This record gives sequence, structure tokens and C-alpha cells, in this order.
Amino acid sequence: MDLDRRTSGGWARGTVTLENLDDSDRALRVDFQNENLIATEDGVPFVTVPDLITMLDVETGTPLTTETLAYGQRLHVLACPAHSRWHEPDGIALAGPRSFGYDIDYVPFGGAR
Repeated sequence: MDLDRRTSGGWARGTVTLENLDDSDRALRVDFQNENLIATEDGVPFVTVPDLITMLDVETGTPLTTETLAYGQRLHVLACPAHSRWHEPDGIALAGPRSFGYDIDYVPFGGAR
């Protein structure tokens, strides 16, 4: 639905908003800074770094980097938990959403740990 990408401080920063392929009333927003950082639906984060968020081309299954995103692509968004070491307090402090300037707590993929 929308792609906002800019270069700031040497980083590719921005957001991509995807319309759900099965339900046009649902939209997913992914915030990125070179890597995908936070996925939200209806303004509610459901997975954040340090867990992994990736986007795949629907037709080919090819993973897409933030630099190759383009308006009109059909994508699947996948998430998977990072290694358990990243879920420790020092791992969250180093690579959680607050370390990237977001004022939200870590939201683990698959629910509370």
C-alpha cells in the first residue's frame, strides 16, 4: 500500500505498509533501519527486534532487503525468534526496539517468554 524510505545518517530508514492479501481491511506496517525492526497491525506491535522479521516475494519466495522494496510488490512477512541469548535483559538492551530509538518494549514473537 505504501513505502516510505529515506537515507539518514548512512542508514536506509522508513516504513512499508502492506495490505493483507486475504482481507483488505487489515494492514501490516513494518518499520526498518537497514533491517526490519518492528511489525505492527492496527498500531499494535506484534513482533520486534531482536526477533527476526523478513519479507518474501509471494511468487518466487525470494527474500527482499529493505533497499529492494518497491511499491506494488506482493509479499509474505515471516517472523521467527532470535537465539534465546538475545532475549536476556542485556540482549534486549543491545538490540531491542529502544536501542533503535523506539519508545516501546520488546514484543516477543509468539507471545510472552
